[in-house]
Amino acid sequence: MSANYVARRPWAVRLFATWIACCAMFCAGADADEPAAPSKSTDAAADGPAANLKLLTWNIQMLPTALSFASDSLKKGQAMRAPWIVEYLNARDYDIVVLQEVIDRPITDQLKAGLKKSYPHQVAFEGRGGVAGCGGGILFASRIPLKYVAHIVYEHITGVDKLAEKGCLLVEAECSGVTIQIAGTHLQAGDDATRDQQFVEMGEKIIAPYRRDGVPQLLVGDMNVATTEESFPLLLTATEMTAFSLDDADPFTVDGHNSWNQPGKRAKHIDHVLLNPRGTNSTILCQTVQRARRKHEGRTVDYADHYGVIAEIRIAK
Repeated sequence: MSANYVARRPWAVRLFATWIACCAMFCAGADADEPAAPSKSTDAAADGPAANLKLLTWNIQMLPTALSFASDSLKKGQAMRAPWIVEYLNARDYDIVVLQEVIDRPITDQLKAGLKKSYPHQVAFEGRGGVAGCGGGILFASRIPLKYVAHIVYEHITGVDKLAEKGCLLVEAECSGVTIQIAGTHLQAGDDATRDQQFVEMGEKIIAPYRRDGVPQLLVGDMNVATTEESFPLLLTATEMTAFSLDDADPFTVDGHNSWNQPGKRAKHIDHVLLNPRGTNSTILCQTVQRARRKHEGRTVDYADHYGVIAEIRIAK
């Protein structure tokens, strides 16, 4: 594979860090089973310069409840899970959250309102078809100011993904005096050829037209392509991005252990945070998997069918 992956930390360091994270979660009474990303002070001590941007990307499975009469596959406990997600995110210290599959219109409004105090800077584009609350299902929620730059709706798109108007949304922010760009997307599901065409659309219509020297670009979201697939290097080439490994004992963002998935579902890493530093010293220091779940009516329920990816990022000139 042509991707330049950062080397994993020694196994003993990762094991110790995971043990510390688990102890901290136990003491705090957390209701989520996630190995917390290293704190910024820990990064500074272990790896030199500390992370100064903590980003979460997460497909939260908020499918349109108005159409649930047509298919049981749209009945995913959206009304139950939405307040859980709001409560969960408000209790975390993410700088920027990029959510995918924010499609149900009333729940979109609920999420925006519920997150407004903690994440006052929000960017989404309005869907034109009247189905999606956020065009393409992409919602940025941030503690730091964001500026809308551009968005596209994919020309190559098939099936129900057309209703969601899947596309790519680009924003800008400033971190430690450095302007950064973040593109959020959710790519085609169930049609690899169409998905691969969307790689090219992202590169030609979002990444390339707005790139500038000295302005790092991040590409994040549910890309429906695993790191082990033959098409993954095509994604990196088309978007000029670099991939970084997941520092996690189970480096997968979907699997059969999730309460919304079939037990036999193959574990894959399909949700990504990719980076092109554009001539800066910016890098991704660490990535971990967020597994948010709780006990409900006698069973463990995940907050969504995907796990989130937490990226600790160092933005530097």
